[in-house]
Order: sequence, then structure tokens, then C-alpha cells
Amino acid sequence: MRQEELWDDLYSGNPATWRGNTVIPVPNSGDALDLGCGNGKTISTLIDSGYNVTGVDFSHVAVEQCRERFKDSRFVVSSICELPFQDESFDYVTAVHVLEHLDDDSLAKTVKGIGRVLRPSGYVFIRSFTENDMRSKKRADSDIFYRFYDVGTILNAFSAFEVISAGIKEDKTRFNTIRSRVEALLKL
Repeated sequence: MRQEELWDDLYSGNPATWRGNTVIPVPNSGDALDLGCGNGKTISTLIDSGYNVTGVDFSHVAVEQCRERFKDSRFVVSSICELPFQDESFDYVTAVHVLEHLDDDSLAKTVKGIGRVLRPSGYVFIRSFTENDMRSKKRADSDIFYRFYDVGTILNAFSAFEVISAGIKEDKTRFNTIRSRVEALLKL
């Protein structure tokens, strides 16, 4: 089964796969692009922060759910490796828990695309699971492709960008496990 079909199945089975808003930095204003928008957790935060939002995901099901939920935003079914937007279209790009689904070649294409669609002095925010995350062992047997990052790998991939902040964020859960992720805010 193709990755797109696996994600379509996931969203079809549970339209509220991830609930609520996510916490992200708000470095500017204007037009934002959410890569791998899923069911809209980051979209919701961007809208609440005043951005004009476009979401992109290769899951037809996820995009339809977002279109129903966020009537005033734009959604496109597409791979994040081949962004169908004009150059310098966005002030802010978010990639929250999507880069971990890309192999090296796809990551390079995505980074190049982000640089192309960002306006001068635009920002990109990345959040991606690390090997220390409580879910990393469980996902090893998943049909959905996963990889895990460290700060150095993310910064190396985005070496053409200025680093505003980068680090590992870890939170202990109520079940005494650790949620661990790389977070980086970068500027073009």
C-alpha cells in the first residue's frame, strides 16, 4: 500500500486523529503554509494567530476534513516535495511532524521547495520526533515510513537558513514516558 493510502485510511478511521491546537512560535504575520496539514492542528493555531493560511497534504481525506473545518483557508492535495505554489508566496512555513516521513532525497527536495516559496526574510518552523520519543520504538513496525532526527541533521538540511532557535524539547507525560522532539525556527 502506498504512503498516501495509509494516511487516507488513518484519517478515514478517525477524523480527530490529533486534537486541539499546537503551540508554535509566531515570528511574523501574513501568509502561512502548513506542510503536511493533516486534520488541521497547526492550521488552527496559525488562524488563531492571524495568518492567512494554506495547507498542503498528500492525503485527500485529510485535505477534505480541513476544507470542511476551515472554510476561509485554502487546502491543496500535493506532495510537500513538489510544492505547487509560486515563488515567494509565503511569510511563514510550518513543518510540524511531517519531515520524519521523508527519506533523504525527499527531505532535500522539500527544503529546496521551502526556500523557493518563502518570501525574503520569511521563517520556517520545524518540529520532528527524536529517537528518544516514547513513540519511536512503537513506530519501528509501522507501515507508515518514520525516521527520527537530531538537531544537527535538521540544521544541516537547512544550512542555507539563518538559525533563530534550535534544540530538543522534552516533556514527561502523565504515564512517565518522554515526548522528545527537535524544534527549530529558521529564517531565510
